[in-house]
Amino acid sequence: MVRPRRRKALPAFNAAPPATVSRAALLVEGSDAEFRGLIHDLIAYGHRLDVCRDAFAEIAGMSGAQYEILMLVSRAAGLLSIGEVASRLHRSGAFITIEANKLVARGILEKVSDPGDGRRVLLRSNTKSRELVDRLAPFQRRVNDQLFERLDARRFRQLRELARDLVECGDRAVAMLEFMLRDSKVA
Repeated sequence: MVRPRRRKALPAFNAAPPATVSRAALLVEGSDAEFRGLIHDLIAYGHRLDVCRDAFAEIAGMSGAQYEILMLVSRAAGLLSIGEVASRLHRSGAFITIEANKLVARGILEKVSDPGDGRRVLLRSNTKSRELVDRLAPFQRRVNDQLFERLDARRFRQLRELARDLVECGDRAVAMLEFMLRDSKVA
């Protein structure tokens, strides 16, 4: 008689994993489960925003990063330096320079020298960029209205303020993480 093989029991991990935050405001009854849910939702929403950005960029025939640059420069009151674009988009100046040069080469944006400092390069929109922005607007309106349909004017202002604050916190967190990674590799 052949006996069936017994499966080895897997160890049970009933203990709660360590909390990923320590601030009391982010814990609910001592648990970080709500915080983790928030992070997952924010990441998921960020992915949706990326998909929409990339689709708009595809309609315009450019990369997502180039689309972001186009939108920022085309809505600026005046000229923007590469540094200003990099700062507002939270990207490196070198990356913005490379992507902006591609837009300039295609005639979508123009580069001009800063009259006050000839070493600085400024970006400006032109007829071609305005035509692209006009062509994109109907798509953007429909999609953005859907993306933010749950917001009334009050909640929009609150979200805008929170997002601005969270981006600043995110910049500091990334800088801290980069330092921690550098420090951990030294040992």
